Amino acid sequence: MSERGDEKGVSEAVVVFGKAAEPGAVKTRLSPPLTPAKAAEFYRAFARDVMVTVERYCSRRAEAGADIAAVLAWDGEPSDRLATTARQRLGFEVVGQGTGDLGERLRRTVRMLRERGVEKVLVVGTDSPTLSVEHLDTARLSLRGADVVFGPSFDGGYYLIGLDEASKTGLAPEDVVFDRIDWSTASVLEQSWARASEQGLLCDLLGFWYDVDTFEDLKKLRFHLCEFLASRDPLVSQYTRCALEQNPLEKWSR
Repeated sequence: MSERGDEKGVSEAVVVFGKAAEPGAVKTRLSPPLTPAKAAEFYRAFARDVMVTVERYCSRRAEAGADIAAVLAWDGEPSDRLATTARQRLGFEVVGQGTGDLGERLRRTVRMLRERGVEKVLVVGTDSPTLSVEHLDTARLSLRGADVVFGPSFDGGYYLIGLDEASKTGLAPEDVVFDRIDWSTASVLEQSWARASEQGLLCDLLGFWYDVDTFEDLKKLRFHLCEFLASRDPLVSQYTRCALEQNPLEKWSR
């Protein structure tokens, strides 16, 4: 594992699912009006902010005595700039996602961690650059009484999922909640919750948060981040704020 993950007895992990910021392959719903290169630039900023938040959370947990690892489940070349930043600067382990649909790749990653003895796994994507340490901590606490915890997003998916090692049913949650899901639709959360409930898994729900997928989402993000969140925490989403400052959205709104 990474510097943290090389320690024996790791019982918690936070996984970021990410991929190389190739123009035309990421944040495609931002272009138009953005160019594919600009959309990739924003994606890179989002991913870095999410990784910084995860690193801050893991550092706090480690200071509190937790054996915890930060993992980047990666789709792309290991030498990519984002992957290198995660590994060399933020102390992540970088692992390949493998093939298959999103459910297969999520399940494979969680199973890999189970084989290493990890009991509680939180998984986040890179679409919510304003994700906070508090979101992660609330999810961890929710797993004390639940097998699965979802952080619902307004588009019908989820920005976070937490999975405990096993339930009273004897089932591994990752073998249930990622199965037969219509990914990238508005029914992802509903289907995932139904799969878990059908198998007797106890689920919990965090507060709603938002992904940034469209240009309208980006405009809402700018207001929320720059006019509100930054006034409360000057460290919040610094890379995304920088990208917004360097790329005034009015230029693309014509």
